[in-house]
Amino acid sequence: MTRWRAVAGGFALAASSEALVFIATGRVTLVGGLAGSALAGYLAGDEPSEGAWHGLLTAMAWGIVLIPGLVAMSVVTDAPLPFPIEFLLPFLDSAGEATTMILLSASLPNVAAGALGSLTRAQDERTSDQSNGRPTPRPADGEPEDA
Repeated sequence: MTRWRAVAGGFALAASSEALVFIATGRVTLVGGLAGSALAGYLAGDEPSEGAWHGLLTAMAWGIVLIPGLVAMSVVTDAPLPFPIEFLLPFLDSAGEATTMILLSASLPNVAAGALGSLTRAQDERTSDQSNGRPTPRPADGEPEDA
């Protein structure tokens, strides 16, 4: 089930961090989206698949705002492409390769960041349980035990 508050939190982090980077440097990066996806994964729960899903949703929500903004900025101000795309584009030979690279760079890293956010939450919860002296719950029948 989608936790929209996690997606909204990730979106807010992506938007605010990208705004700060743009104000400070005048450049747009894809790093804010990664941070937002990681936060969304952390907020979604401790399952990597949940984090990956929420990271992807955050990336797509942020992309809906970012891509039209980038197009407008490039038309009005002649702004460069976002980092790291501007450095990879010269190595591509066709529009299909460029489209594939842009779509993959806007989704796969965010999926991984969301999954890492969930794994971080799971680690934080295990550490918190052990430091509080509470026993870690045992897995139910059929669930694999963590080693």
